[in-house]
Amino acid sequence: MKNLLLTFGVFCIGVLNVFGQEIHAPDEIFKIMEKSAITYELRELEDEILPPDRTGNLNFNHFYRVIDEGQILTFRYEADSVVQELLRRAEAFFKEREFQAAREMYLEVLEADSTYYEVMTYIGQTHGIDGDFDKAIEWYKETIRKNYIDYMAHWFLADAYKSQGELDKAVDEITIAMILNRNNPRIKKSFNEIYRLKKLNTDDWTFNPQMRIDSIGANKVSIAFDADWLGYALVKALWRYEPGYKESMGVSDGSFSTIEEKESFVSLMTGLDKKTIKKNPEFKALKSSLDKEMIDEYIFYEIVLPEHPFVAYQLPEEFIDQIKDYVISIRGK
Repeated sequence: MKNLLLTFGVFCIGVLNVFGQEIHAPDEIFKIMEKSAITYELRELEDEILPPDRTGNLNFNHFYRVIDEGQILTFRYEADSVVQELLRRAEAFFKEREFQAAREMYLEVLEADSTYYEVMTYIGQTHGIDGDFDKAIEWYKETIRKNYIDYMAHWFLADAYKSQGELDKAVDEITIAMILNRNNPRIKKSFNEIYRLKKLNTDDWTFNPQMRIDSIGANKVSIAFDADWLGYALVKALWRYEPGYKESMGVSDGSFSTIEEKESFVSLMTGLDKKTIKKNPEFKALKSSLDKEMIDEYIFYEIVLPEHPFVAYQLPEEFIDQIKDYVISIRGK
């Protein structure tokens, strides 16, 4: 560790000020590792780590949420025998392209259970298929008002707005749909189409740290890294293996905090030059997020939601809206 040097300059100080939290700077990270009872063995990463395939890591539209005294509660729809039969008949009509008959069945579902909000999306869909986009939009918006996490309502609303030439609204809604179901390839296809019409960037990249951290024996940890990811890897190793470190940062075992990523970002960005940042979309977006104070939005959209998409169902509307602004203003630009 003593032979590793990293410049701790104005950039790092600025990042620490933006975060406004008690996190360790790179030189402090080195000192902690030097004094540790753990031996951290560093080596160059031999092969590129490919992004994980998350296409099967999906949310489903069978959930609704209730906000009770500020607490967000998410539930799965439960259909009684009457609703189940109506849904079965509605789906049969839909498959036969008898959309008016399907719509009537969906309306009967709402009569039987007014809280079965997902059928409101399907009612809107039948109007959209018939070309009545105004009516479709009314139903989609009502679904969203009742159950904001209905990603299909946001998705279909975006397509309806696109058909009417209201691209700004379409961009907003398809972005929210992406946030609510981060890995869905069909939503991504609509997302790309709408963003291209609005002349927004659709480059598809993944936050994909080039590092491997493993325990290799009693009090020994191996850190393999690509040079650009050294600072990030060192902090991650501390959080994963240094005894008591996570707790010293005020984070209990098994709980999540953005502090870990923020501390990792400080060491990551301090070790990068402008050329490296510019050519790597992960780093470029991260730098822009820091500049625009959108780092929490970056963490959730790029790191948390791809791995844990269901978390989106627990996020407040206000924060989802902030993530939407991040995607449009930083990824989209």
